[in-house]
Amino acid sequence: MRLTHDDERARRICSLALDFMNARSPLPTSAIARAHYPDLREDAFRKAFSRDRAMLEACGVSLVERRQGGGEALWEADVERSFAQGAELAPAGAAALELACRPLAQDPSFPPARELRLALAKVARAFAETLAVGDAVGAGARREVATLRGCLTGRRAARVTYVDASGHESERLIAPYAFFGLRGVLYLVAGLLDESGNEVADHVRTYRVDRFRRVREEPGASFELPTDFSVDDWRRLPFQLGPTTFEAVFRVEAGREEDVRRAVDRQGRLERRGSDLVLLVPGSDVEAAASWAVAMGVRPVGPEELVGAWRRVLEGAMRDGS
Repeated sequence: MRLTHDDERARRICSLALDFMNARSPLPTSAIARAHYPDLREDAFRKAFSRDRAMLEACGVSLVERRQGGGEALWEADVERSFAQGAELAPAGAAALELACRPLAQDPSFPPARELRLALAKVARAFAETLAVGDAVGAGARREVATLRGCLTGRRAARVTYVDASGHESERLIAPYAFFGLRGVLYLVAGLLDESGNEVADHVRTYRVDRFRRVREEPGASFELPTDFSVDDWRRLPFQLGPTTFEAVFRVEAGREEDVRRAVDRQGRLERRGSDLVLLVPGSDVEAAASWAVAMGVRPVGPEELVGAWRRVLEGAMRDGS
């Protein structure tokens, strides 16, 4: 495939960004010229590097010039202006970043593709999740994802045809808020809009992306992301997808508290009951909760149907291993 001038520049910008993000010391001007502008004369290099610094600045990587003892200029990324200080991108920002970088991150001919994926995953967890499950969906589903992602980024409504778990097909107008991945499945959190484009109160829900049959942008319909929205409030454990039907109670052994706390995030709570530390989590699927408990190494103590399902999972594992 023949690369255009814009393709070459995009690759150079990504390579520059990765070099400066990973550099442990300032980079000399001569080293930058050799690595990224080998075919340019000095004047052309300085003009091109100046334009590329402006583009890097627009992308959030700000370069500063350092000089030592009158020698050649040294360049490094401004840490405070370039790197997130313990914060994750908002859903729209993460989607915009993914739209711009996904082609390069998935291009096997782009040498630092793996490093780019890792860097982006550190900046936005949503990128890591959608990239991880993106290859698992079919070509049709990828088209739906691309349309939904474009609507999310541009704050535009989407007209969708959706098939629920019971097989019922319906058409609705939605406001895409954010994606998240769970066990190889991609989900979308979205609000419901009426036919005038107004958001319907208390109708935010989670959709499985592979159940969208048709998706198209709705002309002239836009929306605003709720100020208190956080996709972390919608991430679920494997046994929580669907209406809540029980509260699972698990005993957590000594030394497992931090592992369990990280695994459940905001979906459950830990409390002391006498000498025991227990985890309480609302659930929808008893069998899935039992399998999760075995995988996590926690023991359910209630309700009884969950305890029974957990025992059956253990007995099945013992039979398979004998």
